[in-house]
Amino acid sequence: MFKPEKMRVAMVAWEIGRIKSGLGTKVGGLGAVVEELPAELVKAAAKQDIELEIEILTPCFAHYDKSRLTPLDIELPVSLNNSPFLFQAFEHIFPDGQKVIYFWDQGQLDWTTATAIYPSDPFMAARLYSSVAQAMAGYIKQRPFTIVHLHDYHVGLVPFFLGDDCLKDLPVHFTIHNATYQGNTPLQGGGYASLDRLNLPGEKLFHKYFDFFDNLNLIKACMLKVYETGGKITTVSGDLNGTWGYAAELKISHEAMRRKAAVQKGSPPGEVFVPNRFLDLFEKLPIAGITNGMSDLNRPEQSPELKANVLQKLQALRHPDNPIFHHPTTQSEMLACDHTFDVEHLEVKAELKRLLHLEAFGIEPVDDPILITALGRLVEQKNLGLVADIIERTIYHDPGAKFIILASASNDDSAGHATEAAFFRLAAIHPGHVYFNNTFNLPLSRLILAGGDFMLIPSRFEPCGLVDFEASLVGNVVIGRATGGLTKVSGCAYLYEWLDISDRLGEANVFFEQIRAAIDTYRYDPERHDALKRKAMAIDASWDRSATQYIDMYRYGFLHKKWMAYRQEIVGQFINSLDDDQELFADFFAPGQKEYGDRLDWDLRTALSQLDE
Repeated sequence: MFKPEKMRVAMVAWEIGRIKSGLGTKVGGLGAVVEELPAELVKAAAKQDIELEIEILTPCFAHYDKSRLTPLDIELPVSLNNSPFLFQAFEHIFPDGQKVIYFWDQGQLDWTTATAIYPSDPFMAARLYSSVAQAMAGYIKQRPFTIVHLHDYHVGLVPFFLGDDCLKDLPVHFTIHNATYQGNTPLQGGGYASLDRLNLPGEKLFHKYFDFFDNLNLIKACMLKVYETGGKITTVSGDLNGTWGYAAELKISHEAMRRKAAVQKGSPPGEVFVPNRFLDLFEKLPIAGITNGMSDLNRPEQSPELKANVLQKLQALRHPDNPIFHHPTTQSEMLACDHTFDVEHLEVKAELKRLLHLEAFGIEPVDDPILITALGRLVEQKNLGLVADIIERTIYHDPGAKFIILASASNDDSAGHATEAAFFRLAAIHPGHVYFNNTFNLPLSRLILAGGDFMLIPSRFEPCGLVDFEASLVGNVVIGRATGGLTKVSGCAYLYEWLDISDRLGEANVFFEQIRAAIDTYRYDPERHDALKRKAMAIDASWDRSATQYIDMYRYGFLHKKWMAYRQEIVGQFINSLDDDQELFADFFAPGQKEYGDRLDWDLRTALSQLDE
């Protein structure tokens, strides 16, 4: 069994989490994963007697306090538009031992803030991603890394700047967290010139890697380069064979999605959402699923925001007139004692439900209300506008049903603000049944999770899903759409299927049917509801299996490099065996194209061509 004694991983990502430190960012699930994954990988490697060292490589955003970072004495030359300049690199080691390398250039990154790290202008974005990738590649080549692990397309240009000589021996793997965003950039002066401006040889690379309907497509380029060099392309839910979850969805074509929607609906759909965004490369390359895990801190036994001392410290950082919780009883009781619990102490969860009801509606609960909750960003992906569509009919079905929603829209999202307005209107019309808050409050979100009965997740797409795990672990049963990673909780949730995104009323109807089924089970079959809640809390959401699969992927990378070396040896041996027939063989030998091509044949064709040079 091949097992290296030591592996040194460069983990490259735009977001790293760690926002409480002031030296990290988390816009979505990417940051949460990169924050937790390295430590879990180290533990998984140790179980295989492998010493694993990880350095996280990430941009240095302008709001970071650089006085807390250690500058590195390293040359990192970069060029854009044929104008060379130097990036700076800084190092920081966090209290848990994780080393992070930050890359900074004032001209490229000075505009960033804690809430703005992705350029909205595609041309600016391409220049930024290229410059940072050049700096990162320069750093990697000057350090003894044995593996590179890339996260999402923003860092997808790194392999091109590492160069083929480096990639010959250095395994590079690519994890896709959200394929909806692919780094599509309109061409300026043609494909060659567009790449030349990014310090990439356009004539050599454009047609082979980047060309996508008169755009540069960065995720396509990275996928092809990683696959070509023997690395693995993974995504964040599913299995290694891509038979379920997001790994399976990315393989589905537009035509297949429409056929599936027609069968589901019973009539032709108006419009369907295609997870691969029409990049058919996903249908052709093997995409493996390695499902994200979650820290044990998300379990109700350990949740920090359910512990009195943690809440007391958070309150000490706030003005006395600005309590964490607005209802005085909720505030005093949450800060007076711990409210952690497990499946054998569900009376604590019942007390949290009471305190949540007080916080949301200002009165003690009467006659066992059902608290239906929703958390998240008001963006198209999360589809939370659908919740507003079903509120009134749900209240009509069961007057004891109450909605508690904590969600907000970004400043420039008009559709999100329209959804906010809808929730505010419903809260005004039904003040005893609907609570809406668009101000983020971490302890409140944890109370909503732990005190709620049902969690609504009607996501348009959900590559992995974290809130479904978070809710399930605290006994807040999921009601949502069966998409991507959300299907991992299908055994303890109410999930509906719907693909026609143009038929909002149709989707609202099937969504409501699952809500009604959940409410009726709660009311009329409490034993079944209790069993479902307990099953949800028993989910194994740990990183153990996933981290082990990543370690195995790293080991596979070395083995594939070995296979590539064997291939070259086989090709060389065969060419030598031809003796005087080399020219004759080369004249006639022509490998098949596309699906009829054989990669070893093309290696042989390349080697024969080089003999003529």
